[in-house]
Amino acid sequence: MSFLKKELSMPSLSLPKLSGGVPSLRVRKPSRGARNNATVTGLEIGATRAIAAQARLQGGQIVAERVASRRLPPGLMRDGVVTDSERLAGELKSLFAEHKLSKRVRVGLATPRTVLRVIDLPPLDDKDIRTALIMQAQERIPMPLDRAVMDFHKVGLVDTPDGQRLRVIVVVTEREGVDVLLDALRRAGLKPEGIDLSVFSVIRSLNHHAEQVEGPILYAQLGDLVNIAIAEAGVCRFTRQAPQGLAMVLGRLAENRGIPLDEAYALLHEGDDHASAADGDITVADLLRRAALELGSELRAAAEFYSTQFGSEVVTSGVVAGALAPLPGFVEALSAASGLELTCGEVIAGTPEALGDVDPRIAPVATGLAVGALAS
Repeated sequence: MSFLKKELSMPSLSLPKLSGGVPSLRVRKPSRGARNNATVTGLEIGATRAIAAQARLQGGQIVAERVASRRLPPGLMRDGVVTDSERLAGELKSLFAEHKLSKRVRVGLATPRTVLRVIDLPPLDDKDIRTALIMQAQERIPMPLDRAVMDFHKVGLVDTPDGQRLRVIVVVTEREGVDVLLDALRRAGLKPEGIDLSVFSVIRSLNHHAEQVEGPILYAQLGDLVNIAIAEAGVCRFTRQAPQGLAMVLGRLAENRGIPLDEAYALLHEGDDHASAADGDITVADLLRRAALELGSELRAAAEFYSTQFGSEVVTSGVVAGALAPLPGFVEALSAASGLELTCGEVIAGTPEALGDVDPRIAPVATGLAVGALAS
């Protein structure tokens, strides 16, 4: 099925050592020759930065071959949704022209208007699953289905107190956000091959951090919003969003100092030597500690809910990445606040030059998207 027909299609990924990995969302099915010979660029678009990556599989791990980024002016994205399609298209066109990247792209989706549910159905034939899911989704998905796109992935048969059931992961997102995103890509001269939930691509690209972990593991993508996922054996079972991401931190800093968001971004990353307690200034360090405390509570609640809801082992460890991860002391403070053993995830670079000037801790989404696109 195609996004062009307002439906999603989620073909299984056949990645070595990533079996069971959550599949990606395909816009259209390219020809066999195109799939084998053409490179797909993974693309993450945030409110402050766009990151593009090309990658390969090597020994069952995802390896970044080329990564590039471009700072974006304010006002193009908000909460993961495109707000200025024309201006965003111009920025993306410049990014791809400057770095001579393949225009076949797979893009990440990270918006509170997306919902994931795990639903158990009676054992059914493939042709009957979508109809059954639509009936259940009307009760379990908090959005009108006539304004949404839905896709699913079969996990397999499981034993439950009610007998054997077919477990299915269902993803639903608002159609309008998908349409405007695809419009921006096409205005930029790009050829969208698929859309994948950003946190799914994080699970793929940072899988090497979880190889020694038994049981469930928490992933947190610290982007404009924070996307939380819990996976077992590489399969995403649970997702949740939290507001304590880069957008909230920048908003608080800009309001406290009375400065524009782009100045707040520079202040956050370049230092805070001019904070004045007498003027009511909150230091960047204090602001980040507050965000870590709030977000730590969200991570802990997600882990506890998952263990209780799914009768699973206790979640004790996690991997975090994204825009807030490189900030000094943030991951350590987040680990202390959440009570989880958190690792700062980094993509694997194929060569010393592969990442350019892009920090490996902010590249997992784009890198995972690239390999999702290349898998058959």
